[in-house]
Amino acid sequence: MNAAAEAGPGWWGRKVAALPAEGVALVATDLQGNLADFRALLQLHRRELDAGRRAWLVLCGDLVHGPPPELTRERWPDHLGSFYPDESAMLLLEAMEYARDHDVIYLLGNHEHAHVGGPVVSKFHDDEAAVLENSLGPDRARAVEFLAGLPLLAIAPCGVVCCHGAPRATERSLHAFDALTYDGYQDVQPWQMIDVGTLGALLWARAATTAHAESLLAVAHGEPRGFVTYGHDIVREGYECVDARQLCLSTSFGLHDHAKTYLRLELDRRYDDTGALRPGHELLPLYPGATA
Repeated sequence: MNAAAEAGPGWWGRKVAALPAEGVALVATDLQGNLADFRALLQLHRRELDAGRRAWLVLCGDLVHGPPPELTRERWPDHLGSFYPDESAMLLLEAMEYARDHDVIYLLGNHEHAHVGGPVVSKFHDDEAAVLENSLGPDRARAVEFLAGLPLLAIAPCGVVCCHGAPRATERSLHAFDALTYDGYQDVQPWQMIDVGTLGALLWARAATTAHAESLLAVAHGEPRGFVTYGHDIVREGYECVDARQLCLSTSFGLHDHAKTYLRLELDRRYDDTGALRPGHELLPLYPGATA
């Protein structure tokens, strides 16, 4: 089956995905092969649907590339959070299947970019993309095709802009975002990427100024209102309201279960800044029963 058909309506092959002005959005970041956390998010998504609400699941990049098999529970370092095995191949295939008939948006992260024109990413392996592609076997070609069509941004009239890295750069218009290409970065060093145009900054930056965020928000909404939410960096407490315009969200990788946090937005509301985000309402634990 063609990857565009598997990806569901609208966003596959575009750089900007548009959320509606109704329903709810569940936003999460940085799973990096944690299949249990992915399935927990699907359960939350289905719960919203069962309650009669239209619900979108927005995952802000780095779905894949987890720890190697030799990092067993006994050898697991605390800085990686709660133990999990890397199940990136299964996660990616399940994500593709779920996108066929559910309202989901998967954004490009720097780890996905390594499969579709980005620099080699070395985290647990010398070449993360090669390891995952080898593990995909006969599903490799369609999985890589799917990743090539992931958008860079998700925007909603409620005021949110979602991306993978910090909003350190922007294009001048949404149309200009759609003109960006993912290919051609294979020979760029990862540490150089934040200075290689908008794409590199939005995939690799860990920090941005308020002015940076407001520039992106102005392109998305026509005025510098709302806030940008992103992952890429690890916030051990689950989230950080960096300023009025930026929320750094950590849902999975590098966190212990009790701190893993997702964002729930009511799309018919207006969120003027991060001050509108409340723990227990918009900022919610992935595992409410988990303890420190």
